[in-house]
Amino acid sequence: MDQNNIIIVPDVHCRDFYKPVLTVKDKPIIFLGDYMDPYSYEGFTDKQGIENLEEIIDFARNNKNVTLLVGNHDCSWIWDALRWERTSYLYYKELHKLYRDNIDLFNSCIKLDDTLFTHAGVSDGWVDHINTMLEHKESSLRLNQDNIITYIDNEFRNELNRDGVIHRGMSCPYLESPIFDVGAIRWGDSTYGGPFWDDVREYKDPEGWTIKQIFSHTQLEKTGSSVTVGNGTCIDSRAIFEYDLENKELHPADV
Repeated sequence: MDQNNIIIVPDVHCRDFYKPVLTVKDKPIIFLGDYMDPYSYEGFTDKQGIENLEEIIDFARNNKNVTLLVGNHDCSWIWDALRWERTSYLYYKELHKLYRDNIDLFNSCIKLDDTLFTHAGVSDGWVDHINTMLEHKESSLRLNQDNIITYIDNEFRNELNRDGVIHRGMSCPYLESPIFDVGAIRWGDSTYGGPFWDDVREYKDPEGWTIKQIFSHTQLEKTGSSVTVGNGTCIDSRAIFEYDLENKELHPADV
């Protein structure tokens, strides 16, 4: 398998643009999350989204080269939380079961060599906020590019074990861990968004970090485009990309 050329599938949102990757067997494939939540003007339905999600899960189950990340909209179904959804909550039980029955396939983030893949990115403001919070708690832990994967994944898994324990704020439920922070630019009550909710408009490289970051979440004006800020690149959520891990080159995929 060619480990250096990675296929990246950004936010699916019930669309079917991802389907060409189902024939790819010789490269790593990373889905960046947000499998449901269709845009009505695009013509895709909740039922189509569920069928597509089932197909993606089956694909990942049968191909070890596939990694499924979790996006902010997936949190609505993994937990009954953060419900800013266009998907009808009539499907909550069905989707909750689908995600939970296959939760072993879903990841909060992944780091390959010195490239970090998340749904929405890890920015300097959020890292500074977490480190200040840890300092106030008199913890010796400080987030850096070497321990960020462990921190996010531990927080994510801890929240899974707290299923059903949901606090309420704003007009909807939210999850306790700061990895789910929703920033003000996304109408949340935190100053900065976490790795499920960061916005490219507020992204800056965390101070001292040299790793490359690739994320989606923010739908860009032009289909198949990308925006690079520092070492972080936001890719549009309607096209498949390919990433050369060795040379750090990103371009639309030919699949």
